[in-house]
Amino acid sequence: MHKLLSVLVLLLLLFCSLPVLGQHVVQGRVVDERTDEPLEFVSVYVNTTTIGTSTNEAGAFTLTLPDGHYELIVSYLGYEPIIYPVNTAALPKSILFKVRAKENALQEVVVKGTRDSQWYDNLEVFKQRFLGQSEFGKQCKLLNPEILTITFNAETALLEVKADEPLQIQNDALGYKIEYLLTGFRFYGREGYVVFLGYPKYVLLQGGKRKQRRWERNRQRAYHGSVMHFVRAVQQKRLEEEGFNLRRLYRTPNPDRPTEEEIAAARAALKARSGAVQVGGTDSISDILARARLPKTIESLDINPVPYSDYLQQHATGAKLAFDGYFQVVYTGEKEEAGYVWQQSMFKKREPSYQTSVLYLQSDEVLLESNGNIVEPLNVFFEGYWGWEKVGDMLPLDYQPAEEMN
Repeated sequence: MHKLLSVLVLLLLLFCSLPVLGQHVVQGRVVDERTDEPLEFVSVYVNTTTIGTSTNEAGAFTLTLPDGHYELIVSYLGYEPIIYPVNTAALPKSILFKVRAKENALQEVVVKGTRDSQWYDNLEVFKQRFLGQSEFGKQCKLLNPEILTITFNAETALLEVKADEPLQIQNDALGYKIEYLLTGFRFYGREGYVVFLGYPKYVLLQGGKRKQRRWERNRQRAYHGSVMHFVRAVQQKRLEEEGFNLRRLYRTPNPDRPTEEEIAAARAALKARSGAVQVGGTDSISDILARARLPKTIESLDINPVPYSDYLQQHATGAKLAFDGYFQVVYTGEKEEAGYVWQQSMFKKREPSYQTSVLYLQSDEVLLESNGNIVEPLNVFFEGYWGWEKVGDMLPLDYQPAEEMN
């Protein structure tokens, strides 16, 4: 009897010591590169997730990750951040991060001390183009705008924004506090598009049951039809089942629109004659400038479904998109927000339609991960609805939609 009991206890101890399937422990330390002194309260987190922690007084940290490939972000005020790729299939026993102090920290403090009315105007443009103008984007609060360095080039209409420490954002619609390590933001005002890149960490806000239910409903709304939803669905080859219609979109130059050289020459000629425009008769300058308002391209849509084999390929750690030209993606599960409709058709009212986006690649291929992440996001360009949605509509990559709530 005693022998049997000993065997059972031994088996119980063995089972308790086994790691949970699919969970991996990442351990490490963070020290100052110059002095090797440990740094406390350093933020260590997985890019675009709720997985994160801080170092203790010895500079040590521990994280638990599910299977997969990740970017580990090490961020500390006054130091250069570190972005470290992690593969849970080949984890080192421990990782030592040596962070470097920023050399221009004092200079940036001096620059940030200057504020004028133009800076505050540009701040509003930044918030609209970064947080977004959607229902959820408007409920986001930028808690530390004073850290921003904003520059605007009036000749090129280029707005650039930098920050030497993470942005602190509170998303009251989705229930997240976001620590966003912004590495670059550019708004091309003349062309009307924005490009930004960063490494966000999501922290769940605390609230009662009523708030939690509202946040979950809003998260489901934000998820359905999103880029993350699309990337997950395309890898599972479930686009139609998830409500997405993907079709080829063709764009050809508009033969009725003058060339850019002709338009520039007409504007120069108009300026030379002091802006006088001929009314009636045949004025070539007036004709060119009138036709300059025509769209640059003519679009045509192939209504036939596109086979997955035409754009989706498998690779060792996930999948990749590889195609030429343009895809139109329509999500039939939700209609457009009223704010988007108004912005797209200010002078001609229309009813909201299904959310429609255009997708094309800036490189030969882009890698996709099963959690919905695009490995090189700047190599994918979005127009339409996806181009309109911004940080205020984004979710962490470890988000999984629950069953529909009443």
